Amino acid sequence: MSERAELDSESLASRVVVAGVVELSVRDETPAHAGEIRRACNDAMDAVDGDVLGTVAEAEVARTLNELEADGVVEGVRDDTSATGKGRPNYRLVPPADAIRAALADDDRTAGLADRIESFDS
Repeated sequence: MSERAELDSESLASRVVVAGVVELSVRDETPAHAGEIRRACNDAMDAVDGDVLGTVAEAEVARTLNELEADGVVEGVRDDTSATGKGRPNYRLVPPADAIRAALADDDRTAGLADRIESFDS
């Protein structure tokens, strides 16, 4: 039986972003930067039950990742290899992917995302 992560206080947009991180994680593609996470989110948007979201912008994903990091859901890692010393942060999950997937499955709006993630984990 998997643990459950607490996502009750997270918005629908935050749940979509964390689902993007989970999807990349189960595909062994993390840590990932905001652009990669945005692409995963937008690819999965059809699985979201709700008409509130269309697509997400990279700036919105970056802001949401900062909030998720503050909540302890993701961890940002900087690779300071740029000329200015300001490497792009890359993010990875803190809780196990199964715990996030279980929390997403509990919400009717994001249950399709949990099913999508499970298909990558098979």
